[in-house]
Amino acid sequence: SAAAHTVKLEWDASLGSIEGYEVYRGEQSGGPYTKLTPSPIDKLEYSDTDVIPGHSYFYVVTSVNHGGHQSGYSSQISVTIPTP
Repeated sequence: SAAAHTVKLEWDASLGSIEGYEVYRGEQSGGPYTKLTPSPIDKLEYSDTDVIPGHSYFYVVTSVNHGGHQSGYSSQISVTIPTP
């Protein structure tokens, strides 16, 4: 059985009054991205356990304020999951 991998993302808090953060993942640089969080999360970290060895993933985060307005995407980071 393949070893399970987890991608742990961490980011800095946004300035201002923030309700939470949305995490997105894509399989190509620049998107398209799929939202991983069903609703805004109030933590500054997220663990993605649904990853496949040998694949590369691209992550961005947005912040959501109390009015429901969402920021633009953060800088993208890329992660390649090692193969067993």
